[in-house]
Amino acid sequence: MSRPARLTRRALVAAVTGALVATLTPGTPVSAADRPFTYQVTPGSAQWRALGSHQEMVDAVQMPAKTAAVLRTPLLVDAVLAYPLLPDALAFNSVQHGFETVTARFTGLQELLRRPDAGQELLTRYRTLNVAARGGESLADAGDRALAVWKLETVLAQPQVLATLTAAQSEELLRLGLAVHRAKQTDATTYGQAGLEPTAVLLGRALATRESWDWSRSELLREAVQLRPGAVETTVAAVRAHLADPSVAHPVSDDVGTLDYASTAYTPNGSAVSVITMTSELTSAQISSYNSYVATNYPSASRERNASRKYNCHSYAWYSTSSANDRWMNTPGDDQYWLDGSYTRWRIPYRWFPSMKLSYASDDHSGIWAGESGEYVRSKWGQLGLMYHYWTYSPYNSSTTNSYFRL
Repeated sequence: MSRPARLTRRALVAAVTGALVATLTPGTPVSAADRPFTYQVTPGSAQWRALGSHQEMVDAVQMPAKTAAVLRTPLLVDAVLAYPLLPDALAFNSVQHGFETVTARFTGLQELLRRPDAGQELLTRYRTLNVAARGGESLADAGDRALAVWKLETVLAQPQVLATLTAAQSEELLRLGLAVHRAKQTDATTYGQAGLEPTAVLLGRALATRESWDWSRSELLREAVQLRPGAVETTVAAVRAHLADPSVAHPVSDDVGTLDYASTAYTPNGSAVSVITMTSELTSAQISSYNSYVATNYPSASRERNASRKYNCHSYAWYSTSSANDRWMNTPGDDQYWLDGSYTRWRIPYRWFPSMKLSYASDDHSGIWAGESGEYVRSKWGQLGLMYHYWTYSPYNSSTTNSYFRL
């Protein structure tokens, strides 16, 4: 974005703010609680492109703790949903783990999850949410629409938020969620199977909160991503059953109505590693949106393959680099590749080996070193794309890494 455009936008914001202030009682200042929070550095700007690491990105869009503490909840929700790095949660093997990682890095989210009226405010947004296709929208617009819905549903589905809802609000949320689920099914081209997951997670967790049962027995509700086909349909059916008969509980677990597609991969030394065979892919709109996100937010990284939910970082690094890979490998499965001696940990005075495996021990991520220099890595970013990047320039904590080679 050029400097004149930024100045014009700032001038427009100043004019609007001035008009709002003019409607107040003369001499009444706008308090810090009523002042919308704006990010001074935004993805796509020259300042953002100059950032050299992920930590610099986090610092550039951080919300001061004092600001977060006083900001009114509606404005705090605005800031959280506009947080430039919120979709980083999709780069992790578990969306819930990714969300918790993003939360740990952003004071705005930490504050929102402490607010007693967070659920009420987010429910208000969900009540007016329009997930339907717009006439004449482009593929990119459709992808952005799906991503915006994902953001709202993912934040609303957090246990701290759901705990703030009254019984009546929880019942309303269940009905609204079913309506959103039906609307997404109608627009399958945009949402597909992956787009139904955040709605099912929200519904299942809300139902568990309402009926007081443990949702951790369901991998879908626990991890916020469907790794067992049928989990979405089972969860939605449980909500419908609750609305038909709220006098009994309708707990969801992996043992009820889900089909286990777990399969097995093997290390070079023959040790078995549990993986999940993935049967569905992102829609074209979701792929477009996710590709756009990494291009805008990580301009110094190169995307070599499209976003995909068929395989993740551990599967790419340790199991197969093929574009036809359809296996999802979760921790601690990747550990087996060095624990059984298939790979040896690199350390001085060993010479540097190209294409060594890289494990981010301070985070849940794997990659493959590219070239001879030991600076650049190829890695699959969760449901996002296959990326070529400087080893510290990614959504992952790179403070502790280990490299492994095959003898």
